[in-house]
Amino acid sequence: MVTAVSFPPGCWPLEMRAETAAAYCDEPSVETFLAKVYLGFYSQPLRANRTASKWHRYRLDFDIARRHGLTDLLAPPSENLEELL
Repeated sequence: MVTAVSFPPGCWPLEMRAETAAAYCDEPSVETFLAKVYLGFYSQPLRANRTASKWHRYRLDFDIARRHGLTDLLAPPSENLEELL
């Protein structure tokens, strides 16, 4: 059985359950998202004791950027100390 995913645009929490993470990544279903997690397209979730597995929004952003070769855009800018003087 395939579960459809929907979420209000612009309302993405930092931590997301599988349903929300699938919608954030524009996957057609939770099952598709979880299959891509298993294959390494997306990172594994955090699994804390007695809580649901959660994905962090920044980690998902990085996973998507990495697939598109855009990892340099997500790295914090390096500071040049000479420019500060």
